[in-house]
Amino acid sequence: MLRNCALVLALAMSASSALAQSIESGREGVLADMSKRICYARRYSKDHLEAHPKQKVSEIRFQLAYHKHQPDADYPNGMRNYYFRLIAKLRGSSRTYSTTGECSASGSNIFCGVECDGGGVNIRARQPNKLLVFFGDSDEIRMADGCDEGDSLQLKAGADDKEFLLSAVPQDACPPYGAW
Repeated sequence: MLRNCALVLALAMSASSALAQSIESGREGVLADMSKRICYARRYSKDHLEAHPKQKVSEIRFQLAYHKHQPDADYPNGMRNYYFRLIAKLRGSSRTYSTTGECSASGSNIFCGVECDGGGVNIRARQPNKLLVFFGDSDEIRMADGCDEGDSLQLKAGADDKEFLLSAVPQDACPPYGAW
């Protein structure tokens, strides 16, 4: 029994380490083909929202892309990053909120954060073609373009807004990083 537990722990640590390395090096893992991007989305049905009256989010979309910048003095090979965009609509509003930032490995998850202390979300792959987007230590994310908080929304983890299971969107409906 102890041997089985040790094996499971070793495999979990290895998977976590591989995920962290894959994100940092930009090779395999979240985006096996760096020329591709991924998008996941969910629009909650009227029935779902009625069954979860405390849920604020009525529609959510998550986009992730790998981007290599042009070489410069600090990064002679070009800086490489995973960038994300989160788009959300709230119950009872026609307004669409969005935010962007960078993602990096954080334990067994991937943390996607907004600059200027804008909070963030975690992501984790789930069954084929699913992505779990959830709040972790950061229980909120600023939904605004840029650091200006003048016209922003703090989307907070609420009773029914802690995690969102999204489905994959076809590649042709997933805009490239430069078009965000």
